[in-house]
Amino acid sequence: MKKFGLIGGVGPESTIEYYRLIIQRYKEIFDTNDYPEIIINSINLRDVIYCIKNQKLDKLVNILSEKISILEASGVDYCAIAANTPHIVFDNLVERVKLPLISIVEETCRELKLKDLKRTLLMGTRFTMTAGFYQKVASKYGIDLLIPEPENREYVHNKYMDELIYNSILPETKQRLVEIVNELKESESIDSVILGGTELPLILKQSDFEDIVVLDTTKIHVESIVKRMIED
Repeated sequence: MKKFGLIGGVGPESTIEYYRLIIQRYKEIFDTNDYPEIIINSINLRDVIYCIKNQKLDKLVNILSEKISILEASGVDYCAIAANTPHIVFDNLVERVKLPLISIVEETCRELKLKDLKRTLLMGTRFTMTAGFYQKVASKYGIDLLIPEPENREYVHNKYMDELIYNSILPETKQRLVEIVNELKESESIDSVILGGTELPLILKQSDFEDIVVLDTTKIHVESIVKRMIED
């Protein structure tokens, strides 16, 4: 059985959810009361946000590759980052580190393709929505990826950074996020929404929508992580 390493802390609440879901899916898939071997290296969210806000992406690659090297030295066989936004430098990381990395972006777009979903809305931090790394992978799968208009984009970003990463779940925020998705369904005929921030599933669920498929990137990522444990 392979040993898994997780870069966590971006943010802490979703890292807790990753740990819970990995154990849950492991026990379900393998029908066991045993537990998988996981090593978590929790990093400082503020360092990541500083690098991205100030376009210091080389510094971010250095930070993440250093943290991944610690996991490698711990004997893990593969690794993932428990967040969407740091994937802005995913391609650079792949070139820098030796450990195999599982991309939350690649796995999510592959899931869209498998479900034959062609027109999706991406929600997440401003960086995730606008940096282009999701759009690049989505285009490879023939998926038309949309993001909210600027005013709504800032609303999503601010609520994410000021509330959700601190596990502050407010009814009025939930209502407005649902409205943004439904408005895009009416105006742009989207068939799905990517919860492209790993804290978004804490406030938005499939049951909040009709005729729109919700892609929970955390659960999609976890599924691939657990299945990888038994691959040769």
